[in-house]
Amino acid sequence: MAGLPATAQDVPGVTDDSISIGVMGPFSGNASSYSKALVGMMAYYDKVNAEGGVHGRKLVAIPEDTACDPSKGLAAAKKLIHQDEVFMLHGNSCSGVAVAIRPVVEEAGLPWLVAHAVSDSISEPLARNIFHGVPTGSANGRAMAQFVLSKPDTERVAIIEHSNDWAHSYSNPAREYLSENGIEPVAELTMERGQTDATAQILKLREAKPDFIIAAIYEAETAIFLRDLKKYGLGDIPVMGTAGTDLENTLKRVGDFETVKNYFVIHSYVDNLDGPKLQPVRDILAKYAPDEELSTFSFVSIGSAKALVAALEAAGPDLTREKLIDAMEGIESFETGVLSAPITWSETDHQGVKGSAVAGFVDGEPTVLSAWNTPY
Repeated sequence: MAGLPATAQDVPGVTDDSISIGVMGPFSGNASSYSKALVGMMAYYDKVNAEGGVHGRKLVAIPEDTACDPSKGLAAAKKLIHQDEVFMLHGNSCSGVAVAIRPVVEEAGLPWLVAHAVSDSISEPLARNIFHGVPTGSANGRAMAQFVLSKPDTERVAIIEHSNDWAHSYSNPAREYLSENGIEPVAELTMERGQTDATAQILKLREAKPDFIIAAIYEAETAIFLRDLKKYGLGDIPVMGTAGTDLENTLKRVGDFETVKNYFVIHSYVDNLDGPKLQPVRDILAKYAPDEELSTFSFVSIGSAKALVAALEAAGPDLTREKLIDAMEGIESFETGVLSAPITWSETDHQGVKGSAVAGFVDGEPTVLSAWNTPY
């Protein structure tokens, strides 16, 4: 029967009127706030379904809780693949879970579009069926250094970071970008989790005289670091933080605008969360998830959902997993209207988002920037 088109009966998870998609995420536990990303994504499915679906098929989400725990995530993946026999997987917060389940998904061969977790090792080395739909750690780290060097006359850059893999996923790509541009850090310092004083680090920075500081530290320690930076008279030095901190939350923590006025953070979106460019996705949440309280995470997976729908459309009505993978590898410079950088996948690169914007205070207002003094 070779050469005949596939029918819905031949393809796991596909019927004449539905496509089943396994959605793994931390719907319980300490990291359950990340599940907002998946709630937003499934709300977008509902919007697509209300408009007729894709080639007449509805997107049917089958959620499974990972609790941000690798062993639970592994059980969830096996259930979705072998018991529920979904067509594909989409979503997944928590890089530790995603890294743990990669071998199982790669062997099973079904498409997996990672829509929140950022570790590069989820999608690198390249696996035929695994795609990243958000900036990876390396993309964000390079975006941090790119923004730092976009400030005119920046030559002396210092780095302060935690001594964990999360911090290194930002700081190492930042170092690479600096080195490629002829910059070696004038100071490389460590601030551990739970540290309540940054005096020792600040005194070393005073000697190093940096023009800009890259800070790969969590929000609580960032507040302490910024507080002590100002306390010792170095508050005018700009500081570039990760996506692990939030501009407004950091302001709330320090309680003093003067302390954060020169602080910048990675920002995944084309606008402020309450800005006009994100009104369409706020409307989607308001209509299809009306009880959901919006947060920084609410919209981040909608960008990859839009790219997925475009690929499903391109794959055609005789849908197979191979046709979808081929169509995804044809997605090029896809503007989602949500993420601050477009999505491009190819046969040789499945890490689709290569950059990120930055948020900082301009004239006292949170502002999305594409470069120093350049509004997005």
